[in-house]
Amino acid sequence: MLGIKHPSAAANLAFLESKGCTIMHNVDAGTMSQHVGLKHRKFDRIVFNFPHAGYTSSAEHSSYQISRHQDVVRGFLKNGYNMVTEKGEIHITHKTAYPFSRWEIEELGHKAELELIQKAEFYIWEYPGYENKRGDGNWSNSSFPVGQSTTFKFIC
Repeated sequence: MLGIKHPSAAANLAFLESKGCTIMHNVDAGTMSQHVGLKHRKFDRIVFNFPHAGYTSSAEHSSYQISRHQDVVRGFLKNGYNMVTEKGEIHITHKTAYPFSRWEIEELGHKAELELIQKAEFYIWEYPGYENKRGDGNWSNSSFPVGQSTTFKFIC
């Protein structure tokens, strides 16, 4: 399925494995701290670039759709809290222009008992080789414009 949605995935996965990376599939951000391969591990950094709940028939700016996105981020932060080392950080890179600003990433972090330590502007050209991808649908292998984006860095 991954190879159908993202034809470059096989080459990317092979490259990561050649560098000694561990690859896991079917990890849900909302339950990752209970995943059999992760529940006894701690990390210095946990990163989620451009989280998204997927599309419904609602528009991206609808309250319902934004609520769905916030649920994804809320679950990730809750699980990440349990998975970082004592000095570990949780990073979320996210668009910050409207309607994405309505996700209120900082507030979600605060409610998850995390402390925001830095907001860094995200510029895709600073990450050679990085290609963001849509998650699903007919355009799943296409990138999307990241526009005005920020990496929010939290600690426990």
